[in-house]
Amino acid sequence: MTTPYTPPEYPRPSTRPESPHAVMKNFLPALSPNYATERVRAYKESVEVHGKWPVEFQFRPAQGDHRHLLVVFSSVGSKYGFGNALESVKCNILRIRDHFDGGASYYVARNMDFSVTDSIQALIEDYMRRLRVTRDEVTLLGASKGGSAALYYGLKYDYKNIVASTPQYFLGSYSKGHGQLGDAVLGEGQSDENVAVMDAVMRDLLEKDTDLKRNIYVVSSPGDYQYEQEVKHYLPALREYENFNFLFVESPTVRRHDEVVRQALPSILSIVYSLTEGAAPRWGEVRTGTGSEDPEAAAEYLTELRKRNTALAALNRAEFTDGHLQLKGHAFLPGVSPDGPTAETKRLVLEKDGETWVYPLETTKEIRLYRDYFDEYFCEYAMGGFTTQGDLAFTELPRGAYDVSVCITSKDEGIERRTRLISQNAVDRRQARGDSELLFRGGKGGLRLVKRSIIGIDSGGVCFAVEKAEVRDRRIHAEGVFFLPGRNADRDAHAAYYLVLQGKSGCHSFPLRVQKNPDAVRPHKHPGDLGTYDSGYFSTGAEGVDVADIPAGKYSLLVSMSAGGALFTKKAGKVTLKKIR
Repeated sequence: MTTPYTPPEYPRPSTRPESPHAVMKNFLPALSPNYATERVRAYKESVEVHGKWPVEFQFRPAQGDHRHLLVVFSSVGSKYGFGNALESVKCNILRIRDHFDGGASYYVARNMDFSVTDSIQALIEDYMRRLRVTRDEVTLLGASKGGSAALYYGLKYDYKNIVASTPQYFLGSYSKGHGQLGDAVLGEGQSDENVAVMDAVMRDLLEKDTDLKRNIYVVSSPGDYQYEQEVKHYLPALREYENFNFLFVESPTVRRHDEVVRQALPSILSIVYSLTEGAAPRWGEVRTGTGSEDPEAAAEYLTELRKRNTALAALNRAEFTDGHLQLKGHAFLPGVSPDGPTAETKRLVLEKDGETWVYPLETTKEIRLYRDYFDEYFCEYAMGGFTTQGDLAFTELPRGAYDVSVCITSKDEGIERRTRLISQNAVDRRQARGDSELLFRGGKGGLRLVKRSIIGIDSGGVCFAVEKAEVRDRRIHAEGVFFLPGRNADRDAHAAYYLVLQGKSGCHSFPLRVQKNPDAVRPHKHPGDLGTYDSGYFSTGAEGVDVADIPAGKYSLLVSMSAGGALFTKKAGKVTLKKIR
């Protein structure tokens, strides 16, 4: 017999119109955690001790009804395998880091201590219990070192689904002399005896395995030297498995070991998608990619591309250091000359109102532009990089806003072309130098260099308050509040602050720190302002600003704030710099 639900009785509200809300407030339940925020689908990094070893890992829960568990092992140099490439995978993902007692283990042995595998397997089994999945509902994935680990755990601990890209077979020989593996795996001295033990690990596992009903997928490429050195030694034994699949990636853009997984990623993901949904593809041994190129067709296409009125200039990095701009990127003439590779010279061009200022660039070697700028056929562009020569201080440059381009010249071909310098990511770099501020800004639509006075507008619309301004031993110590209401100042990059000394000897400027100081900032917020300005605070830091090189004299002390396209300047007082005895 069930007991009928009786709702709780609340006091009857007063008949006065203003009282019901006040009365009911005292009887509302306390706030419960919001289920929507509890189900955040993001990687959570953790460490758990299983057996002898703490195991570092990331876990991300499934999205929706996708109960499968994907276990990912990392390659050398990667903390967690496959980076952001698994974002679209819907199932549970457990990514295990190869880091035990400060070093790598190949997921097999740390200093020849094989108990590492027991700890890793215990973590996997623990998650299987939590998620209520069987071994058939687990897929092991890895590339290179991680590919070897996927095969190792699949065979040793009886998992059905294994995806391994470019796995090593001779774990000892590969570890010997390898900076990140060597002593960590083989022990101090990396003895030949230990090398032999590790070299036999995969062979012995394959010989002992009697369950041939596995779904195994191995990826390699003739462009990777490790196919001959490592991967091919797996094939005779793996071909005995009921559903063994071998993807041989043939592409002119695969010339290095790590490029196999990049080129094969669509195929790898399609396998992972299927396995984690309970369907095991049966591809057999297939070749993917474009295969070998027709040399005559390639030469014809790339020669015509060279004739087109086009050039490439893309920025990778821009930094101001001590008032000097340093740039690095790619710049070249696409295609190839009929006569073979030719030297190219590159120049940085600043243009304003029909006038140009030109600065030489240094040509640099790049190793992967053939992949980044592949266009129908392979073209290496080995010398397609650039960097600035010396220091670009722009002291002679008049103030103004300049469009930035790169001029590329192939003297032997009689070609000279200029194109706008762009960046695939937004760029905003700014720094003070003397009486000016330099800004280097832009993105996909182009980049601009702006040189303007370090003294901006004195606006009454900003909030400004000096907390400290003094000189001690030829060091200026200053700090205070400075923000623009309506423009959030909630992070360090919200603005750049400068300390400015203005006197008879000229104008001198120094960078200031952005400091988070809510206790000092919040009293200056206007009532009703919902903005966040906790980082709207400038400071010289405890050490102050060294002004020993500034001539003695009286100076107005100013503070400038560069935010967005605006520059605001406020007076912070006056200082006198005495002569240094």
